Amino acid sequence: MRKKFIRFAAIGGIGIVLNDLALAGFLKLLNFYPVAYIFAFAVSNGINFFLNQLITYPEHRPNRTSIWLQRLLKAELTSVSALVISFSFALLFHYVFHVNEFIANPIGLVFSFAYKYLVSDRFVYRPREQAAMAGDGTPPTATADENNQVVVEHVTDPMTPPPTDDETVASIAE
Repeated sequence: MRKKFIRFAAIGGIGIVLNDLALAGFLKLLNFYPVAYIFAFAVSNGINFFLNQLITYPEHRPNRTSIWLQRLLKAELTSVSALVISFSFALLFHYVFHVNEFIANPIGLVFSFAYKYLVSDRFVYRPREQAAMAGDGTPPTATADENNQVVVEHVTDPMTPPPTDDETVASIAE
């Protein structure tokens, strides 16, 4: 988990630099900070999605184009909510505290980082089946209690690694 967080943070750091470069280009083209900010965020977010999928979450690398597209859509949805957080702080620092837009921009991005990591780790990059599992990667086991109520338990097997997308697809095909 710690290695993933560090990789996610490093890619986020690259994303901040790319975001500021894109912001400079869009400011030159559009000359309106709020719109330039949104376009720069979209560019850096797309790049970050692919880098995180390949580097931070390689064990969950999709093996089909449809899965890539589903995850990209989830990443974009996650980013829209992170954009609200980031954009709010950037605007606050730029317009209220009169911080330069190239300083306000990364400040806003840092505020949304922790939120985006937690949501991405649980919602974007994990296979659908694994997202339903316990935090340790074990599948739930359903049983009935004495009143015929369904009880879901997570049985931990420390010797079984969490499934990858390839294993999940293979088990579905069987």
